[in-house]
Amino acid sequence: MNRCSMRHAVIPIPCKPWSLSGLSERLIVSHYENSYGDAVRSLNELRDEVAALDLAKVPPYRLRALMTEEARIANAVALHELYFSTLGGDGGTLFTGGGPGAGVDDAIAVALSRSFGSVAAWRSEFAALARSLAHGSGWALLMYSRQDGQLFNQIATDHTGCVNAVPLLALDMYEHAYHLDFGANAEAYVDAFLRNVDWTIVATRLHAAAAPRSHDHGKADETLPSVTVEELADSLTTHPDLQVIDARPKHYFSRGADMMSGAVWRDPDRVDEWSAELSADATVFVYCAYGYAVGKCVAATLRDRGLDARYVRGGLSAWYAAGGDRTLKPRPS
Repeated sequence: MNRCSMRHAVIPIPCKPWSLSGLSERLIVSHYENSYGDAVRSLNELRDEVAALDLAKVPPYRLRALMTEEARIANAVALHELYFSTLGGDGGTLFTGGGPGAGVDDAIAVALSRSFGSVAAWRSEFAALARSLAHGSGWALLMYSRQDGQLFNQIATDHTGCVNAVPLLALDMYEHAYHLDFGANAEAYVDAFLRNVDWTIVATRLHAAAAPRSHDHGKADETLPSVTVEELADSLTTHPDLQVIDARPKHYFSRGADMMSGAVWRDPDRVDEWSAELSADATVFVYCAYGYAVGKCVAATLRDRGLDARYVRGGLSAWYAAGGDRTLKPRPS
């Protein structure tokens, strides 16, 4: 086809998986690395296939099937990214504080009350829709209609959604999203999810949806050089001499069974001891578990020592989600 293959990069996991209330780190990371990661990989493979089509030869049914599947998987990727980026807040304040002024952007409480009668009425309907999907598949969504400026709840099966409406909140009700922690108790999972919603993020989405003329999304305050996991993989293909440092804290590294293939683990608390062993002639890539402060701090320290160091956005979890190679970590000597 006459288009370039569009590659979708795995986003760093937006929430801090260890900090969520009632949702285990194991559940969130498995969901991110496997379900979301598989969706991203599938989307990229499918787009490569579509880009390589010869329209003069491809049967119409084949083109139709590929493009339908591309749309479905693209929606799955987008919904998963919406899901993870919503987590990390104190969602319970919206329901226990009595409405506006309860620690959440007042616009959300006002908008929910205007569209559903009250925040409690919205929660009751949203939770009921989510529970109705238990042991099946689909998403429970809070949507904003651009046409009438109202909020409404929606069930999305097979990753489909409503045209000309913006999803503000997405709850994954496929069993992979909760079975590790909750088994068949989908109701407990729904309650746990709502306890962890960051309503400030939901409010930001509402403001953006209600003011579509605004294209100023802000600029990332990022001065420390970094790379995505996809960029790291490309660099390793062309420059196998690059230095890759696994900087997960010792207590965290000891719990894991594997690590990035070709990486060397170094204790981030002892960077002063091992940094002198690194070569100044090759770039150093530093990753931690999820791409948060540890990898950034180690990379910054190495740069202070004159090395060309960059941290890996998303860390090891994003590497796995992108399908990156892994190897068993070495046994302690």
